[in-house]
Amino acid sequence: MHRLSHISTRSRSTLADKLRSAVGGSDYGKSRQALAAGSIAAKDENGEDFRELYVMPKRKLRGQIQLEQNTGRAEIKTRSRFDLMDRLAERPPRSEEMDPEKHKWSDVWPAARTFAASVVPLPVRMGSRPNVEKRAPFKKEGNLELVKIPNFLHLTPVAIKQHCDAIKKFCTPFPPELVATPSLAATCLPISVQYSTYIHQGTNIRDIRSRVITMIVDVESLKLTENAQEKFIRLAGKRYNKESKKLTIITDRCHTRKQNLDYAHYLLTVLYHEANKVEQWAELKERSD
Repeated sequence: MHRLSHISTRSRSTLADKLRSAVGGSDYGKSRQALAAGSIAAKDENGEDFRELYVMPKRKLRGQIQLEQNTGRAEIKTRSRFDLMDRLAERPPRSEEMDPEKHKWSDVWPAARTFAASVVPLPVRMGSRPNVEKRAPFKKEGNLELVKIPNFLHLTPVAIKQHCDAIKKFCTPFPPELVATPSLAATCLPISVQYSTYIHQGTNIRDIRSRVITMIVDVESLKLTENAQEKFIRLAGKRYNKESKKLTIITDRCHTRKQNLDYAHYLLTVLYHEANKVEQWAELKERSD
């Protein structure tokens, strides 16, 4: 019978030695300390000095920190709770430091963003109270109702004027003839596009009805032949109004407004080219038909 003796390598690890030395005092492991100091020279098989390699982390291990705290050799640092009042004690909010005469609001709030109580220098309140006369609505600090809704603080009259002045060089003046005689627009502008924009309070700022495009076309301005115009009217069906002689195309099947506008132009192009096509059987048409 042979006895097998299992020796745990964990008991001879460097971490275990450090923990034993931390608990038992500085007397433990004197030979290892002397070896590290150089009083005991370790030689390898070639007779050269043995240089032990041990990579120690830059931070203390959790077990070592706990032992030092339990034995009273380390101080326990108490950290203050992250609170809004602690941050306000270090520095006041920007709305109190901002000088209206030196700072431009268009530079502070240049684009659309979520409401920030520390930036807006207005005593805004929002919320519901049972009796508003006795207790005013909630203040702007930490008010989630102001964060939920979209704001238009970036669209001040001064900011709009700055944007208009910046893009004015890329625009052309509106024709004064159309202002004097509105009926002239029917001949000069045969195609008109109509759409609507909705603003409402809800979970989404976009409304599904805003993607609908209505295109009104003056058929006489297309300069079709008699046969092409008759074919155009037959293809349009109920979309053509005989009294006003205008074609109305409504598109709403696409997801965005631009896609519906492109689709409306595509339908008008297809109707125009199909009306101008002349088939072989169409040449056999007689006056009685």
